[in-house]
Amino acid sequence: MLIKRKDLEIFLQNLERIQKLDIRFEQYPTPSRVAANLLWIAGIENEDLFQKNILDLGSGSGILAIGAAFLGAKNVFGIEIDRNAIEVAKRNCEIVELSNICNWICSDVRSLQLRKIHTTIMNPPFGMRKEGFTRDRDFLQKAFEISKVIYSISSYNEKTRIFFNKYCKENGAEIDKVIKMDFDIPWSYDFHKKSKHIIQVDLYRILN
Repeated sequence: MLIKRKDLEIFLQNLERIQKLDIRFEQYPTPSRVAANLLWIAGIENEDLFQKNILDLGSGSGILAIGAAFLGAKNVFGIEIDRNAIEVAKRNCEIVELSNICNWICSDVRSLQLRKIHTTIMNPPFGMRKEGFTRDRDFLQKAFEISKVIYSISSYNEKTRIFFNKYCKENGAEIDKVIKMDFDIPWSYDFHKKSKHIIQVDLYRILN
């Protein structure tokens, strides 16, 4: 596919975002730049999207799932527990005319039953809020069960990297690469004190 990374980012920027976020699900919208980087690495550099069956766990507004469809995925399944988020994702899909490729399922990832998938892409909850009821390892465990390749975003720190390495080995998976990125968080909840906060995250490519 002849496309520049910047064009992909612009395409993703134009998608509608969730306006009413729910802290129980640790909903922090994936920045367009971060989503574009993940999709570029998965789809262009590693050919893990084109004509493949793709799973997006915790799909939110659909930015990763729709981006995968835009890059030529065969089928995309977006799994999201928040019905409001799914409605946003469906609208986005219709606007960019990719509804024939994207499928939306309202489900807790822990109870998901799905056939074998080639690639899982996700920005899971980091499990850092006491209000939340899922953790990134719940998403990873499901991805291990049903996919060959996994792209996952996680908060950056040495303890987390050690955990990821250990957890992947325990599940027979191997970390292929880790890429550190900035992740912009706009003011989203009442407890936020800044209009924008920048954290560092790791993007993992995991082979299962």
